[in-house]
Amino acid sequence: MKIGTPTPPVTGGAEALRPSPAGGHAPSATPRAGSTNDSVAVSRLADLLAQGERAMETTAEIDATRVQEISQAIRDGRFHIDPERIADGLLAGVRDFLILENR
Repeated sequence: MKIGTPTPPVTGGAEALRPSPAGGHAPSATPRAGSTNDSVAVSRLADLLAQGERAMETTAEIDATRVQEISQAIRDGRFHIDPERIADGLLAGVRDFLILENR
């Protein structure tokens, strides 16, 4: 796995993910004249995306101290890779994915 520059987080909330109407204008939050029973429904997916965005905003992107510790361990020859642990983690991830996929 290659570690590179992370992709910047999407900002603007769920509204930024919605396509604009055919006229090219963003939806207005101001009620239109003559509309009395307007309502807005947010899908479960949009709600989950908004929750994920809020979680990403409060999570540190990179732990610089940990990166330095690992870099130093690699330079010193102390960094140990446990292939069995990696394989177990990959298999667990696939297992979880398959369980969710079959629901």
